[in-house]
Amino acid sequence: MFFSTTIALLVICVLTIYWYLKGNGTNPNKKLPGLEPQWILGNLRSTGVISGRVVLYEALTELKAKFADRHTYDIAETTARNFGVLFPTGLIALRGNEWKRHARFILPMLKRAKVLPYLNTIVTCTDRFIDEKLTRRNGEIHMDLVEQSQRLLLSIIGFIAFDYDLETTSTSGTFDLRDAFNDFVRIGNQFILISGIALWLGKLILRMSSQYQRALRTMKHYVTNMINEEKTRQQEATSSIRPINLIASLVSAVQLESSEGVPSLTPNEVFDEVSLLVLGDVLDSLIYVDCVAKELLRFAPIATIISRKATRDDIIDGIEVKKDDTILIAVQSLHFDPRYWKIDPSKFIPERFLHEDKNPPHCVYKPFGGGHRACAGQDLAFFELKTIITPLMQRVTFVDPGNEANNSGGMIQRITCYPKHLAIRVYVDRDHMVV
Repeated sequence: MFFSTTIALLVICVLTIYWYLKGNGTNPNKKLPGLEPQWILGNLRSTGVISGRVVLYEALTELKAKFADRHTYDIAETTARNFGVLFPTGLIALRGNEWKRHARFILPMLKRAKVLPYLNTIVTCTDRFIDEKLTRRNGEIHMDLVEQSQRLLLSIIGFIAFDYDLETTSTSGTFDLRDAFNDFVRIGNQFILISGIALWLGKLILRMSSQYQRALRTMKHYVTNMINEEKTRQQEATSSIRPINLIASLVSAVQLESSEGVPSLTPNEVFDEVSLLVLGDVLDSLIYVDCVAKELLRFAPIATIISRKATRDDIIDGIEVKKDDTILIAVQSLHFDPRYWKIDPSKFIPERFLHEDKNPPHCVYKPFGGGHRACAGQDLAFFELKTIITPLMQRVTFVDPGNEANNSGGMIQRITCYPKHLAIRVYVDRDHMVV
């Protein structure tokens, strides 16, 4: 009798302690998404572990997919809608299974290992830019550095994606790929300013724009020809020959999956993905260059705001987020918030990434966004930035002209942000001049 009573009291004591800890360890007003835990058994029975329907790791995988999946926040409808007018089947305009289908080809192609072979191409373009654009006006004040920098990036993308020299003027005087690129970027930048208009009206404006339609036809002509040439080359060549540009790499990946019976990308979808690139191990040892590149992206982020749409209910710091809510993340504010940075964030100090701010708090530093919808080309962009900065730091000195010109700064919002008033006196090191 005594033994039975002791056991009963012990069970009651254990259950009381369990109930007390459970009640005090959770906030009843903070309902989290997920399966409601059952008394004593928790979620073991509701997930099917006890019944044997699934084993523990399978149950955890199911729960993660349902209630803690990284796809909780997808690209916002406004972003997908606006870019969808320019790139109907581009990665940034897609969601759900269509996004996954494109991402299977695009994301691996833009990873660091894939862009490293283009190091010499980027260096060559940068050296040519210094020799032809800066050396000829050595010591002068440059008020068009933004436009010159855009042309440099277009030149690099022309080589990497199209294997085409955009700096070579057409000998026939006809409209060529360089003109198409320039018009495409200019009209794309203008279109972002009217993104609040009705979708049908935006499409009508682009359809009626003769410059945009001509640029589109020219770019499609070049891309389609390159796709067909690459398909022919792959049929005739051995597998040991490596693709010479991003289009070739993309076609190679698409051809491989198509041969295995897996749904791949159509030529029009390949065109949209390559067009999207237009708008947007030596280096590892250059620690300070890395810091400069990071500080540039912190001080002047490519996008000041990131938009996401909740695919399910969630709770962030006690704030309820409902399914289909649109979340706006103010990247510029995060990058300049003194609560998160140990060194004054209002000042341009690359050294912050050496020590004090080397590891900023989670989700504070997001120049390329975050999550599964982060910028697909961030590895290529950061690689380009570091590669371009290195010869500029070695060969060029930039000086504020003072009262001689308006160098007051400010920002202009287009698809990305860039300086509004920029005037810099440029000196090229005589030891590195090409006469």
